Amino acid sequence: MDPLRIAYLVPDPGIPLGGTKGASVHVAELCRALAGRGAEVTVLAQRVAAAPTAAPPDGVRIVALDPGPLPRGAGGDAARAAAAADFTRRALPVLRRMRPDVVIERLSLHFGAGAALARGVGAARLLEVNAPVVAESHRHRGLLDLGPAGRAEARAVAGSRVAAVSQPLADWAMARGAAQATVIPNGADPVRFAPSRSPLARRRLAAGLGLEGAEVVGFVGSLKPWHGVEVLLAAAALLAPARPRLRVLLVGDGPQRASLELLAARPPLQGRVVFSGVVGPRDVPAYLAVQDVATAPYLPAPDFYFSPLKVVEAMAAGRPVVASDHPPVAAMLGPAGVLVRPGDPAALAAAVAGLLDDPARAARLGRAARRRSVAAEGWDAVATRMLAAALAPEPVADAGARRSA
Repeated sequence: MDPLRIAYLVPDPGIPLGGTKGASVHVAELCRALAGRGAEVTVLAQRVAAAPTAAPPDGVRIVALDPGPLPRGAGGDAARAAAAADFTRRALPVLRRMRPDVVIERLSLHFGAGAALARGVGAARLLEVNAPVVAESHRHRGLLDLGPAGRAEARAVAGSRVAAVSQPLADWAMARGAAQATVIPNGADPVRFAPSRSPLARRRLAAGLGLEGAEVVGFVGSLKPWHGVEVLLAAAALLAPARPRLRVLLVGDGPQRASLELLAARPPLQGRVVFSGVVGPRDVPAYLAVQDVATAPYLPAPDFYFSPLKVVEAMAAGRPVVASDHPPVAAMLGPAGVLVRPGDPAALAAAVAGLLDDPARAARLGRAARRRSVAAEGWDAVATRMLAAALAPEPVADAGARRSA
């Protein structure tokens, strides 16, 4: 039997294939899992990282439809919309040549042509929703003209079969006319993140970072405002006077780095915070392994919709996790972590101290997190569920039959 042919559309110039950001990791891991199931995967994307972190796995082909440099900020909206239209024009002949069985489309700003492209080549289509892209871009990236972007988003969602990374996003898609929505959270590779892997590399990394013998509280991710890293530093400042071995490890980079470095330079945190900068996905397991407690200190948000890679990867690495109590995070952690009130340094400090003071409890939570992650089967399960959603019978058109799974 011929292998299943999958076209994966990534028409977002902010997601470079082979990059280090979470969205890039999501695309790479999902493609690897789909190819591991015997599918032939062709990724059509606007960007490929200048120095990819890894070569595409066997069975995955990359087609770069790069529009060239695009202006940043709100002033570049028109150029980005034109790039999305150009992506559509250039993708169509590629799809006609490959004749995919399935088109998986990542919901992207200014792009609403995925359904038409899939119909044009007779392929099933699944819309992957990782964020409400128009609202997110308006709130965080200065998108000013919501009309054209909103209309493109509406075309992308209406009548679609959706794979959403969280229940709030499934509800969001259904409210905008999706035919059905399946919740498929992000995964993690249970083999790559296995706690037993390379203890020597872990010790060498700890020595190289100056963390030997320290109590290490960590964060892995982009240093962006909603991640609440300043709350982690405030919590560490509360703990530092009584804990001379306490250190904070921040793995990643982003727009808040300069302000966080200013906070870290003040007593009592001076000399206690290590900024590693960006590390490649293959190095993340080692940086998690040196952490006694991993954190996800998200700020308060009435519409929290993330499926945080930082949480699921820390779980796969067997780390005890302290995270802000948002419903998608609580669903991911279950009883295998500690949830605290978002934006509350004192609550975060108390939870971290409780784990540092009770290593046996921390180890139990870490083992429970690892078991929960392994049971979820990581990206292989994500790929299986996405294909099942994409190839399911056509949804019934009447509203009464619409559902969110």
